[in-house]
Amino acid sequence: MTPLKNPELAPIRFELTVAIDPEDAFDAFTKGFGDWWPTDSHSLSKKDCIAIEFNSGVDGKIIERAKGQKDVIWGTVKKWQPGEHLSFTWHPGWSAGDFTLIDVRFDLNDFGRCVIRLEHKAWENLGEIAPTLRDGYLSGWEFVFGECFANYLRTSRK
Repeated sequence: MTPLKNPELAPIRFELTVAIDPEDAFDAFTKGFGDWWPTDSHSLSKKDCIAIEFNSGVDGKIIERAKGQKDVIWGTVKKWQPGEHLSFTWHPGWSAGDFTLIDVRFDLNDFGRCVIRLEHKAWENLGEIAPTLRDGYLSGWEFVFGECFANYLRTSRK
């Protein structure tokens, strides 16, 4: 089943345009991940979450650490091109074999602004629960990427 044949599995896409360079935006997304990610509302352990780590480089892990619980791997980095492109699997709390993919690109527009494009795809890997999960991620990414990350970029740059 491909997204073209099944629009309810089409990739989710969000875009931010900010007045910083792509390298700084890339570092904010990766190195600052644990600072801007809203753990109280968007983690498995909620208030018990100690940290979310985004480990750099290909095969780097995204890990949730929580009080009194085992670490949970949320995903694994597949592409790592600082200032340009980042891609990672996504399976927070799911089997690593039931993953989706997140692709993030960092480009300069004609006005010298950084355009950050996030695409969440490969929903077909999740089987029949995919449309329901995808619907949840539509509003989830709007909040997490469109608000939390965008606010982090604005406030961390001052």
